[in-house]
Amino acid sequence: MCAGAEPVGHVRLGYARASTSRQSLDAQLDSLAETGGTRVSSEQISPRAARRPELEAAVKLAGEIRSSGVAVTLVVQSTSGSAAASNSPCSPVN
Repeated sequence: MCAGAEPVGHVRLGYARASTSRQSLDAQLDSLAETGGTRVSSEQISPRAARRPELEAAVKLAGEIRSSGVAVTLVVQSTSGSAAASNSPCSPVN
């Protein structure tokens, strides 16, 4: 879908992560909902974890949607409140 192809639509996915069970995901989830996230995944998992299953699933879903010709923005938030987004229709999702 690269090289000048126009995306058919746009989907906004979100991912929120908290490091411990004492940290709340509420503010992150509210922020992602306000940005119009079509689907939001979250998990409470250590930053030292070798795998983050919900993030991996969100990245996989973004790739599947993107391969169908739809532009995807994946917004990633952690308990620090920082956010990163990838929305280039031609960039790899992993």
